[in-house]
Amino acid sequence: MPPVPDLTAAPAAPGPDGGKPGPGVVRAVGGWLQAWGRQGIEFLYPPACRLCACELPPQSSADRGTGFCLSCETQLLADGSPGCERCGAPVGMYAQTSAGCPHCRGDRFAFDTVIRLGVYQGVLKTAILDSKRRGAEGLVLGLAELVWRKNADLLRQLAPQMVLPVPHHGWQALFRPHNPAGVLAEAWGERLSCPVQPGALVKTRWTRSQARLGPAQRRSNLKGVFTARPGVITPGATVLLADDVLTTGSTAHEAALALRKAGAGRVIVAVVARGLGQPR
Repeated sequence: MPPVPDLTAAPAAPGPDGGKPGPGVVRAVGGWLQAWGRQGIEFLYPPACRLCACELPPQSSADRGTGFCLSCETQLLADGSPGCERCGAPVGMYAQTSAGCPHCRGDRFAFDTVIRLGVYQGVLKTAILDSKRRGAEGLVLGLAELVWRKNADLLRQLAPQMVLPVPHHGWQALFRPHNPAGVLAEAWGERLSCPVQPGALVKTRWTRSQARLGPAQRRSNLKGVFTARPGVITPGATVLLADDVLTTGSTAHEAALALRKAGAGRVIVAVVARGLGQPR
């Protein structure tokens, strides 16, 4: 039950006419009524886990929770393996990966580093597949919060000046209006207090789905498909590029290449999961 405000402990200054309650009293009463309203809604529609739909205990408005139950959140955070600095693939605890790892050493990337929550498998894979469905914005926000909690210090240290989502092509957006990358970008931009520019990066043509393509096909499928709008990228800026999954790195590489050509100094890729892809 929300606490009842004590309206007598610290009387607010009267209004201009001397009779109406001051703004402090109005704010206190308003906050109290909002809290009661939230409790009423939660009583009628108890909050549920964004992944397994089990009922959650009520949360206060100040609690920026993930929206996952303890079991789901524990499983989503279960991957404690460090990631390669260059591509985000899982590596050994003491591996030196500034020059890459066995997964990416032979690749050339236009981005500088990859930040991720875990590997694209198990419960995390299920969550990402579910997050692609229309109406799954809440699930994406929960995943974005987990990525932030795990990597907040590093993201602040890298200090991006803008956040961009990997875009859909215009026609693809008509058939798939929900783009998880856009939701992730908004969430991380808010956390970093830096602008989100969803229209700065454009996908110029329709492409085949990457899901069923091998590494070489993925690269050719996306060759030259992105372009940055003129004048949007600040010369020398550090750009955070948001997407849900990185597999071979082809999408992120082509997007980062376009951003580099537009003047970006560094491109940091942040994803929910690192997929390990198919054999070369």
